[in-house]
Parts: sequence; structure tokens; C-alpha cells
Amino acid sequence: MSDLSRKDRGCWLVFAYAPEGTPMRAANDAINEFVGDHRRGLALFHDHFSDQPGGVAVFAVETAGQLAAVREAGPLTGWEVRAHPLIFAESAMRFLHQCDFTMHAYRGRRLPELWEEYGASEDKARLDERATS
Repeated sequence: MSDLSRKDRGCWLVFAYAPEGTPMRAANDAINEFVGDHRRGLALFHDHFSDQPGGVAVFAVETAGQLAAVREAGPLTGWEVRAHPLIFAESAMRFLHQCDFTMHAYRGRRLPELWEEYGASEDKARLDERATS
């Protein structure tokens, strides 16, 4: 049983904008460090902005400690950081469900179809190679 309220438990979306003048490489390194901290729960997604230093991440939060870590700036101290709980993504599985629902409802695509394409892609092959090195 989680020690969090229903409102706080689930997936959290974090937007992080680096201070003016931060080099892209330094910003990307800071985002990676933030995402890599296991105290924040299961990191489901992250990416870096291409038009300004910063990025976005989604974490599946199950405990008060994980939520506190998501809300803690850590390597992003001095940045503009916003963390928001998501309505439908109440767990990692529900995050995937919401991805599938959105693609199906708005574009007529399904997650398993995309996963099949990914399975045959060079991206998956590169990730598999990285995972074994």
C-alpha cells in the first residue's frame, strides 16, 4: 500500500528549463543526472529540448520519498522546474495505456503496431548493443 494520497500517487511530468546562458551539453548532462537518480521512482520517459537548454521527464511515483525526490531540484538547482501529476497515468502501465489510447483515438494507430516497428528498427538494435556493452 502506498503512503501517498490518490492525487499524489502515479505519474508525474517534469519540465525543466535551464538558466539563460547554460550550454546545451551541460543542460543535457544535468537532465540525465536528474533522470538517473533512482530515488525519483521509475523513469518512464525523458528527452532534451532542441530549441533551448532543458528537458522533460515522466516518473512513476509510488512513495512519499519518490515524490519528494521528483519535487527536489537536485542537479537542476537554479533552473525553472515544474512538476505536475497526471490524471489518467496512475501507474507505469496506465501511462502506456494512455499512450495507446491517445494514438488510437486521435490518429488510428496502436501501441503494439508501433512496438512491432520499433522491434525491427535500427534504434532497437543500437539500444540492445548498448545494453550488452
